[in-house]
Amino acid sequence: MTTDQNLRNKVHNLLHYDASSKVNRAINLFLILLIVSNVIAVVIESYAPLGKAYKNHFYLFELFSIFIFTIEYLSRIWTCVEIDTSSSISHTKQRLKYFFTPLAIIDLIAIVPFYLSLFFAIDLRYLRLLRVLRLLKLSHYFKGIDVFISVLIKESLSIATAIATVIILVIISASLMYTLEHDAQPEVFSSIPHSLWWAVVTMTTVGYGDVTPITLAGKTLAGFIMLLGVGIVALPAGMLAARFGEELQSRKDKMRAHVLHALQDGVVDDNEQLELEIIADELGLSIDALNNLINNQKFSHNILTKCPHCGNTIDKDLDELN
Repeated sequence: MTTDQNLRNKVHNLLHYDASSKVNRAINLFLILLIVSNVIAVVIESYAPLGKAYKNHFYLFELFSIFIFTIEYLSRIWTCVEIDTSSSISHTKQRLKYFFTPLAIIDLIAIVPFYLSLFFAIDLRYLRLLRVLRLLKLSHYFKGIDVFISVLIKESLSIATAIATVIILVIISASLMYTLEHDAQPEVFSSIPHSLWWAVVTMTTVGYGDVTPITLAGKTLAGFIMLLGVGIVALPAGMLAARFGEELQSRKDKMRAHVLHALQDGVVDDNEQLELEIIADELGLSIDALNNLINNQKFSHNILTKCPHCGNTIDKDLDELN
């Protein structure tokens, strides 16, 4: 391994969570705190008295943050070839491929508004909004977000179908309500587009009450739409919850396979424990969940029985009983 490759590998390891490295954990914690601090700064800065009083301080903090985030972004682009060292694709193509991944785009969004503002006039409100989007960078460090995104991707077709169904029902409801209420309330239900507001807040069961039907037919339709909305709008949430449970179970099954492999000799030594913790972190599982799996598999691996002669407890391996 050349000096350049060795340095690139070290930087890559520093940017990706490693439970065994204190330096790695410290760098990741620092970046997490910096991201959260940036969002807090944006929120506080929007309050005019504080924003004006500490304008220079906020600007210096923004410069510092941009400096760190830029180094991080360029480092991730440079070291992304270490993700799959066995790949036959050239380093340039690997970097281009990584450049268009969701996480890389999020990292780019975190810094590019600042550089654009140096050359173009950007409305401060939109600039603040883009800075708040730095919260998305936390997806690098919290595996639970990765699980959620994975579920969304796998259920994208079903979710799209459910959303399309809701949109169709909203349009039909708005059209029916316009037909029933237009004569009675020409200003409120002046057109189907105006009626869409009522349909959306009714279908989602929010019901602000600013637009309500007054005719018997309109009220009857509204009651039916509200009852229908309870089930239809909740459908995507139920689908996501079910799929989320399946995804977690799938990851636990993968973790269980690694635990069983480590328990082939009946014990989990320190090195195996560390490897299992790293795998658990990659799968988005907590250390407690890992330890529970290990304890359960140990219990299943050995059956506690008593010797019929002396009454002492002995361990019998399950394989010996088969």
